[in-house]
Amino acid sequence: MFEVFSTKAWACSMTQIPWKQELFEGMKLEYLSMKSGFFYDAHRAETDCHAGVELLSKPLPQSGTLALQALLEEARTPTCRVWAENAPFDFKDMLKARGYRWNDGNDGRPKSWYGDIQETELEDELRYLRSEIYQREVDVSVVRISAFDRFSVRV
Repeated sequence: MFEVFSTKAWACSMTQIPWKQELFEGMKLEYLSMKSGFFYDAHRAETDCHAGVELLSKPLPQSGTLALQALLEEARTPTCRVWAENAPFDFKDMLKARGYRWNDGNDGRPKSWYGDIQETELEDELRYLRSEIYQREVDVSVVRISAFDRFSVRV
């Protein structure tokens, strides 16, 4: 919508911090704050922002890494969107179980299952798709994603 934002890197503190691995059972800000040892007057914009900053300044309980550091490391890690176009219908449950999501094609992107994969895991994922899903050699559409486009409609 605003061109200036296409030149900015973005991160998501809800999805890009490994809350489950750090033994948090939920991802709501109020819960995360409570489990991190502080309370605040939730659901007010300004106090929610302050709580978010406070939460990012805390070390995570398992790794000891600051939450902000974990967020920045994840945001800087390139991922790839893998489009399993024309995957056989009989394998949809396998794709879904592997974390793939369905795109209905109404947004101009392929009508297809897709998954976001760490760039370091791409070759293994392509091997899996070719052997288990397509069961033949196929070209698989892959789009590299960075912090500049991860949370945009450009992907």
